[in-house]
Amino acid sequence: MPPLSKTHTAKAQTIVYDAITVKREGGFAFDVWYHSHYIASALQTGKMLNVQCYVSPLRATYVAVFESTHTAEALEHLLAEPHHDSIVSTERHIGCFMNEQKAPTDSDPFHNASLLYPVLFRVPPEGEKEFNAWYDEEHLAILLRSAHWPYCRRFKIHQAKTNDWTHIALHYLTDLRALESPERDEARATPWRARLAKNDWFKGDYRVLYRIGARREAP
Repeated sequence: MPPLSKTHTAKAQTIVYDAITVKREGGFAFDVWYHSHYIASALQTGKMLNVQCYVSPLRATYVAVFESTHTAEALEHLLAEPHHDSIVSTERHIGCFMNEQKAPTDSDPFHNASLLYPVLFRVPPEGEKEFNAWYDEEHLAILLRSAHWPYCRRFKIHQAKTNDWTHIALHYLTDLRALESPERDEARATPWRARLAKNDWFKGDYRVLYRIGARREAP
């Protein structure tokens, strides 16, 4: 198997992972507000390069992943808390870039992937070194062998508080079959993962998100 491609993001050093869960009956009025006002105003701040928008029908959650060249500190108070009658809850994480890995391919996995599979973890300081080594050296090496799992970017969450998420992995998928693939089964059945899974903190939050439209660039 050819070696995985390890590259560094040329532009974005920070992301804002912005999730809004809405009432099921929010409907068209929320969609208009979200895309035409909320997302648009964030892009107009001048600190966002672009945004990819996703939705989880299962959770009735809209997720925007903003890309920025600014530091996490500069973005911390940038986005106003969203207000709309349909909103049930919000969740926002500012992630500082750690690394990315992609399977060897001629296509652009970032733009071609129609699914985002974010995974959030709470990793204590004493477990971070081994967790990062496992994720980068073994876990992704197996997952990215799947034809439907071409790309992953990992971020450390800025100013994570006690019991809050500390790390987020953004997996870009081209097909849901990736989640039922032999490669995923193999990645979840290694001795290294089994050793980590004995820790109480080793339980992530897994979501499947469907991309809404194309990436939107800042004006």
